Parts: sequence; structure tokens; C-alpha cells
Amino acid sequence: MRHQHEGTRLTDLLLVCALIEARSHERLALLGEHLEDSELQRFYRTLAQAEAGHAKLFVRLAKTYADPAEVEQRGIELAAAEAEILASRPIEPRIH
Repeated sequence: MRHQHEGTRLTDLLLVCALIEARSHERLALLGEHLEDSELQRFYRTLAQAEAGHAKLFVRLAKTYADPAEVEQRGIELAAAEAEILASRPIEPRIH
């Protein structure tokens, strides 16, 4: 855990939002891939694309308010923490 002042808190909040959206993108894309109904496939793929766009938007916003190199590094750190947390949890269906 890092000690936060307002700038690092905003960066972390935006990057956590980006991770949430990125995972939603992955899950919706998987749903779209494995459905037999072509209309539902298109629907879930469209939702997945929107979530991917949201993830990119949150990263762009973070880079607007903080040094882009620091945002990239912090994104790597948060993704590693997320992976560690998820590895300790049971596999369950989830979506935000």
C-alpha cells in the first residue's frame, strides 16, 4: 500500500476503474464467442467493445492528471496486485 496524496489517489481510482472495465471486456467477449445465437453474439461483442473503450478512457484520463510514465508503471503494479488477489480466490462467474 502506498501513502497517497490527492494526485496518486486519483490515479489509482482511475486505473482501478480501467481494470474493472478491461475485465468486463474480457468476460463479455468470451460470452459473445461461445453463444450459438448470432444476434446475442453481436450484442455481447458490442458490449465488450464498449467496455474496452471505457478501459482506455480511464487510462487516458489518468495520464491527463499524472505523468504518463508513472501511470503506466502504476498500472503494471495494480494489474499484478489484481492477479495475486484473483489467484487466491475461487473461480466463479462474475461481471460488473
